[in-house]
Amino acid sequence: MKLKELLKNLEIKSIHGSNDREISSIAYDSRKAEKGSLFTCLKGYRLDGHAFISEAIERGAVALLVEGGRMDRGDITYVVVQDTRLALARISDNFYGHPSGRIKVIGVTGTNGKTTTTYLTESILKTAGDKVGLVGTINYRWGERILPAGNTTPQSLDLQRMLSEMVKAGCSYAVLEVSSHSLDQHRVDFIEFDVAAFTNLSLDHLDYHGSFSHYLKAKSKLFQQLKDEGVKKEEKTSLINIDDRYRRHLLKVAGGKVLTYGIRRRADIRASRISSHLSGLSFQAETPDGAFPVKMKLIGTVNVYNALAAIGVGISQGIKLDCIKEGLETAQGVPGRFEFIDCGQDFTVIVDYAHTPSALEDLLMLAKSMANGMARGRVITVFGCGGDRDKRKRPLMGKISSRYSHLSILSSDNPRSEEPGMIISEIRRGFGRRRNYLVVEDRFQAIKEALARARKDDVVIIAGKGHESYQVLKDTVVAFDDREVVRKILAGS
Repeated sequence: MKLKELLKNLEIKSIHGSNDREISSIAYDSRKAEKGSLFTCLKGYRLDGHAFISEAIERGAVALLVEGGRMDRGDITYVVVQDTRLALARISDNFYGHPSGRIKVIGVTGTNGKTTTTYLTESILKTAGDKVGLVGTINYRWGERILPAGNTTPQSLDLQRMLSEMVKAGCSYAVLEVSSHSLDQHRVDFIEFDVAAFTNLSLDHLDYHGSFSHYLKAKSKLFQQLKDEGVKKEEKTSLINIDDRYRRHLLKVAGGKVLTYGIRRRADIRASRISSHLSGLSFQAETPDGAFPVKMKLIGTVNVYNALAAIGVGISQGIKLDCIKEGLETAQGVPGRFEFIDCGQDFTVIVDYAHTPSALEDLLMLAKSMANGMARGRVITVFGCGGDRDKRKRPLMGKISSRYSHLSILSSDNPRSEEPGMIISEIRRGFGRRRNYLVVEDRFQAIKEALARARKDDVVIIAGKGHESYQVLKDTVVAFDDREVVRKILAGS
């Protein structure tokens, strides 16, 4: 593709060199630049792509997308823009021929529940006979391809490539988890969403966003994006959790047709007669198209909300209620989300990804109700907090665990560059005068301690990492899967 074609609809400050060059590929990592590449210089947390221009040129890059700096290579074309991240989103969309205009795109955003909502949505769409691609926290998959997830929402270049490949694979839908980072960093700009779903909003990622108002603003961009004119003629839909405290703000900015869902307030899609047991949950779904009973394998009120959001997607796409019902009822549990580990022990072990205050509270409230239902059952919780992330949530999570757990075992999560002991000390502040905790920094030993202390009918919660199969320790990534660790310890190996 000619460089001038790639640059269509892109706001450019200046061009130095020919815009008639043939561009064979786009790269934002200098190690992936090759003969004929356009190298995009992105400014990251620690590294600046402008520092790797020489390496990209040595590997064959013939054009550079930059925000400034020296432009002294006459054989290279320099395209100067205000924001290379925004520019990368535009040229990626151009390079792959606007794939979101050829597939229906469902975006799910919120603090908690994104992954489960996308899985339930995928199940409904597949039940209706559609081919579906999915991009999210656990993996990226379409057709026969399954790729490990790096970020919840990939960089714009990678995401546009995936959408293009989904189209080639015959997918009718792409279901995306849309993170606040991706919205703020323009990774999903110029993607034409058909449906945007909002799950909930609570404290998270303030290490990045700086304030809750900026976090809310980032989430809002997905719904504002629906207001933009696109190629498609179909009506777009915003799905809003009417029970969430930030509903009014989302309702104001939402584009397209708005559908609300909830349990406590009047909503377009509502659940009543909710019953949750260890074997699953049931409720009556009330929708604009009619009512129907649902029996799911998932448990907990939080999953009723996730199911209602998925029902909303189905309703917006004109899917019959019997397909929606079947899609929900046949959906399997999501890896690392309230995942039971059963090795024949006489107590319950659950691994969950909960790593925010609200998610941990929902998890432990459910665990406590389970334990109370077993008369003498206690809740033993193993958790920590990630390093290089929002420190404000650490004492809050400690306070929540102190309230709902008989015993909390404070341990290492993904400490990254921080000292695990310092992270744990900040969690401990939330316990105040309560002393119902132990500190076992090594996560393997912490899980082992919890399992050793568990008695008949107890509920052991291992929170924070869920599906993750690794642990990040400073600059080292080691293999570590909470689920496999539990199985190994319970097997006595």
